[in-house]
Amino acid sequence: MQLVMVIVIYTVRVYLLVWYRPKVTFVGNTVKSPRLKTPSVIIANHTSMWDPLMMLAIFFHHKSIVVAKDQIEDPHFSWALTRVKCVIPCDRFNMDTEWALLAKRELEKGNNVIIFPEGKCRYDGLLNEFKTGFAFLARSTGAPVLSVGIDGIYKRGHRTQIVVSELEKIERVKGIPSSKHLAERSEYFRQKVWGLKQQALGKSEVAPLPVASETPEEVQA
Repeated sequence: MQLVMVIVIYTVRVYLLVWYRPKVTFVGNTVKSPRLKTPSVIIANHTSMWDPLMMLAIFFHHKSIVVAKDQIEDPHFSWALTRVKCVIPCDRFNMDTEWALLAKRELEKGNNVIIFPEGKCRYDGLLNEFKTGFAFLARSTGAPVLSVGIDGIYKRGHRTQIVVSELEKIERVKGIPSSKHLAERSEYFRQKVWGLKQQALGKSEVAPLPVASETPEEVQA
């Protein structure tokens, strides 16, 4: 069974790299390759169900990824997700701390942890509020955060654009309540990822993104 999963993983990766021909642009000075020298918390916007697979294909070595528990239990995906060792389950509807412990262990083993802080896809072009879990993980472990913007376009004839920024640490700040500090850092990275996404879309001027509290809910079609 393990051999079957290895074949599936490599087949999916080759398909993504050949069919969508992702172009990765590194806009910082220190990160110039997906092979990171330091175990990091990698965050990105979530526009398509292809995003997690693409992130795994790009950051292929020494990686793990946080996946919603309900997705893992979905019969359409459970066969694969329950057999892939790099998956960290997270209950996004209830208070869940177990995922953070598992993610911490992955970082300690030298693996990166990929997280989509929005928690779900958003299709109208805006970004949902960033949950603070990634910021808590980064601050409590000392692991740096790597922000990534994805254009979210997966179609034949288009090269999926991915823009990667610098590593940044989240330090503790005296005098500021922990919850407030994490919320501020989460919004900071939300705005950063927004800017990277606009770059991935080829926009020279970045339209302002309302803060999470002022961003309207996505209208479901």
